[in-house]
Amino acid sequence: MIALIKRLLKIRIVRYALVGGVGILINEGALFCFMHLLALGLSTKSIFLYPASWFCAFEISNLTNFTLNQFFTYSEQVKDIHGWEWVRRAFKGQLASISAMLISLAVSWALYFTLHIDPYIASFIGMVAQFFYNFFISNKLVFRAIEQKSVEPVEDAILAINEIE
Repeated sequence: MIALIKRLLKIRIVRYALVGGVGILINEGALFCFMHLLALGLSTKSIFLYPASWFCAFEISNLTNFTLNQFFTYSEQVKDIHGWEWVRRAFKGQLASISAMLISLAVSWALYFTLHIDPYIASFIGMVAQFFYNFFISNKLVFRAIEQKSVEPVEDAILAINEIE
């Protein structure tokens, strides 16, 4: 059984899905908190309560997922990332997540506002809808391996200098 778990954890989409599962729990918990916190200032019947809560929960789970993906799903790349590359990746991660969010947003809001499905179920269904799109975009755009600069030209230059001397 442990060997099976180890083999499964070597598959990137499985690790990505595990992080996504944690992100769903964080998102749903944050949505619950924001629905109640923002209801203190807004009417529970306000049309702005769910969208505002939804955006806040999304951002918290998005930042958490980016960090977990960087250190768990794409852990082999951490040693190659330095300085501004973290910021650049976080920015690309934010862009990818916003595009995926639009998918989740369309699905969850359609379910909530037209079919009057519970906001937590609507949010969950929206997140499931965005999963594969987000994995594809993250692999191609956000967590693409850093190209290593070759040291061969430097070594060739040193050899050429040594030959001249």
